[in-house]
Amino acid sequence: MMAAIPPENILNRVLSALRLSPLERVRELLMLMERCSLRELQEIFPHIVHYIFGVNGNPLGWGLRTTTPESGMNVYKTLEQFFGVCGPWMIVCHRLLAEQAKFVIDISLLPVKLVTMLQTGQSPMFYSDLLNIDPEKHQVSTLSLNSFDFYMLHFVLHGLQPLHSIDPVAMQIHNTRSKTVYLMLVSEYLNNFLPLFPDARIEPSYFSGGVKAPQPLPTQSLQPQRQPRFIRIPSSYRNGNSSGGGSGGPGGGNISPQSMSASVSAARNYAWRSESVLHFFVDIWLRYDVESEHHLPGSDWVRAVRTLVKQIHFFASTAPVDPTSLCSLRKLSLSMVKGRIYAFLSGLIDRWPLDSSLLVVLELWLSYIQPWRYTMAILNSRESGQSYKPAITSAYDAFIMDNLIVYTHIFMQLLPQFGRLDYTVYRNCQMLNRLAMTFGDQNLAERLQRFERLHSGNSYGFDSPHRQTHLLSKSLPQSAQWSSMPKLFSDTMRADMENFLFVISMARNQVLREVSRLRMEILEKQRLEGFLKNFLHRMWNEPSQDETLLADVSRVPEVLRQCIDHLCRAFDLDQANLSMHETLPEECTLPTSISANNRSFFNTSDSLLDTSRLNPRQMSMNASNLTAAIDPALLPIQTGEITYLVRRLHRISDAINQKYKIQLQSWYERQDYFGSLTRQLLLAPMIEQWFDKRDGNTDIRERTVTARISLRPLASKFLLSVVACFMVLGFLFLGSALKGVGILFTLFMGYVLLMAICSP
Repeated sequence: MMAAIPPENILNRVLSALRLSPLERVRELLMLMERCSLRELQEIFPHIVHYIFGVNGNPLGWGLRTTTPESGMNVYKTLEQFFGVCGPWMIVCHRLLAEQAKFVIDISLLPVKLVTMLQTGQSPMFYSDLLNIDPEKHQVSTLSLNSFDFYMLHFVLHGLQPLHSIDPVAMQIHNTRSKTVYLMLVSEYLNNFLPLFPDARIEPSYFSGGVKAPQPLPTQSLQPQRQPRFIRIPSSYRNGNSSGGGSGGPGGGNISPQSMSASVSAARNYAWRSESVLHFFVDIWLRYDVESEHHLPGSDWVRAVRTLVKQIHFFASTAPVDPTSLCSLRKLSLSMVKGRIYAFLSGLIDRWPLDSSLLVVLELWLSYIQPWRYTMAILNSRESGQSYKPAITSAYDAFIMDNLIVYTHIFMQLLPQFGRLDYTVYRNCQMLNRLAMTFGDQNLAERLQRFERLHSGNSYGFDSPHRQTHLLSKSLPQSAQWSSMPKLFSDTMRADMENFLFVISMARNQVLREVSRLRMEILEKQRLEGFLKNFLHRMWNEPSQDETLLADVSRVPEVLRQCIDHLCRAFDLDQANLSMHETLPEECTLPTSISANNRSFFNTSDSLLDTSRLNPRQMSMNASNLTAAIDPALLPIQTGEITYLVRRLHRISDAINQKYKIQLQSWYERQDYFGSLTRQLLLAPMIEQWFDKRDGNTDIRERTVTARISLRPLASKFLLSVVACFMVLGFLFLGSALKGVGILFTLFMGYVLLMAICSP
């Protein structure tokens, strides 16, 4: 066994290790934690947690929300193994449970709504034994938590940090929906502590002191001397329903094991971590006040909330067949979400920007209102590879009735947002299609209409009629009464939906004309280039930008047609009233100076600034084509490329361009055959233009780029597979793999020479 570290050096050693690189940091901490005694672990534990999540320091912490497989697979795998449910860190958290150690967290770190709930005594009994009261202010000041709860609470709070507003890597993750270590851990923790299968084992399962130990006698000045009298027991914990979350539940954490029977102790040993995880995730994330915060949360956090919602649906779906102590918690889980989800979604939609990132909010909402998609039958069908569409049976009627407002009012809140989207963009069409397919299900639409007619009183599942009225006032005029609440399937809403679908139909017709125009332009360009050049281009080159755009835009009309079909069926509308023609009278065209080919934000001609000459549709088309001009060699790494090779070849290309910049430009400008040959091998000169938003304003930046070499195509997986095929053919038929590579190089040079001859 390794020698113990002197007590006076342990904290300094830990602080030094925390400043190392991620891989060295984990390696050093593993060694230190293995050699530490439990008392020493108790001393260094809160410091490590604060460093992990950037408390009172760098908010990025260890980079759990900025580390992706693309940014570094070794670091990603190391952090995944270190923080996993069976990893070294979780084992340390459970080792400290045996010491009955308590760690204090200030409630100022919690969301404002949760702090208010704790201060006013409206919190569930889960928190009652965790509260520390300031004897001078007579207010809750801190929470006393064991090691597992202390880590898990900080983990949940870390997701609320708006890292995308301060870190460019987090901003890229916010825009590209990358898979981070944090998202992976959220999924792993929820799958483990809120399991789908009743017979699942919660890991780690071999630690000692499984039931939370009693809180020690008060030794701190802020420790309450008696049970606070102002804490009110909510209705959900009365009348015999306290088994899942009452004072005797595992969340309290301070009931002595000696005072319980062996069966109750075993039940709490199994379920208390699940109750802690459920309360922390739901109470903190769904009580986050989006409307009052200065920065919006990142899209990665919204995706994490969706993971929580899906797992709670899975967790609650097996309550009828669960004989374990988790059964009561499964029944309670959905009701905990139900009372908070409407205000959370409504505030999120009100502030979310109107771009393709709205999809993450839409998916969160659709996941909550479709619990039939998250059952054991669905999981079994996925594992077997079978196509299975779950039916909406009468078993879900109670859920739909209790959450009727989440279906209807959120839909009405989203409709104006969808009315302002640009449906020439395929991603926006996908968003609308997701919405239309959900509400186009006749089983769901029929139930919503029936329950909307039957609705009366307080059947939405909120805590009280006062709270329900307060939440409804977010989307209703102040003068609105219960009897005059807007209905999703009212005549007024049908008229609004018909107008909306007319706009979608017009957008579809516009896209059809755009597809026809692109096809004509591509055919004309191919006719001018000639047969030989087109044949060689198709043989060796990837599709052109126009061909790629045509392939993308061609999918839009069919998707929009399906959306119109679904929504007409849901709202009983007649498609004959919509313009579904493929050809419409042509509107006045754009002036020549601002034709579609020259439409650009960077065009400084006066005719472009004269917006009086543009109709609204043309202005929308112009806005949808605002793009920056970026060097192709600097585009983000694609899925068909090898990341390491792209970066290595970029460094080599950059070194060559820096050294021979003048020579390459002079060769490119030559008007003889050598110049034509050079133009086939080098990237053309250009002016890079981009938007600079670093100072809060949108400024246009430009940079002139001369002719340059780019070795990036050599990192293409397709090209490398072609080289491998020629090497295999050369080895099989010519006896040497190098001869196959030589033949490929000869073919390539022949192609370049022919292209140089054909080019003007």
